[in-house]
Amino acid sequence: MRSFFESRLIKANSGFTLVELMVVIAIISVSLIIAIPTYHLTIKPTVSLNGAARQLYSDVQLTRLRAVSDNTRCGLFFSAGPGYTIFRDSNNNSQYDAGEEVIKTVNLSNEYPKVQFDTSQGGGDGINFANNSFSMTAKGVAAIQGGTDGSVYLINNKGKGRKIDVNIMGGVRLEKY
Repeated sequence: MRSFFESRLIKANSGFTLVELMVVIAIISVSLIIAIPTYHLTIKPTVSLNGAARQLYSDVQLTRLRAVSDNTRCGLFFSAGPGYTIFRDSNNNSQYDAGEEVIKTVNLSNEYPKVQFDTSQGGGDGINFANNSFSMTAKGVAAIQGGTDGSVYLINNKGKGRKIDVNIMGGVRLEKY
């Protein structure tokens, strides 16, 4: 059986001292001071680029889906900013004209301020579509002027890029470049 003094000694040695607690807090603080700028300089720009590319990829799919489900032609028009407009292509010319119904308008720079169209690609504006637009038919096939595939190039402030390809059959592919 333990004596009274042995049990008091065990209770006095359990727990942390104030010095040990302060050392742990200092280590955590130094780690955060190093990690936060690293996140903002290296990880966040890539996450932002991926988010913008995925949103554009999804909206190309939305354009196709709306064309098929509404049994009409729907198009996607790219504008500087970077941004784009999904519209109902009522005159079937694969171009966004005044008076056509707008389904959705997106300005990527609002949500992804460090992402823009890569002007070194796609004929100088980052967009490889005639008149910066294309449309999808009611059968889900892309109606691209010139009859070829088209691409949109996005780039972040660190020089990393993503390319969204739309082929003439209406397929969409997202890839790094």
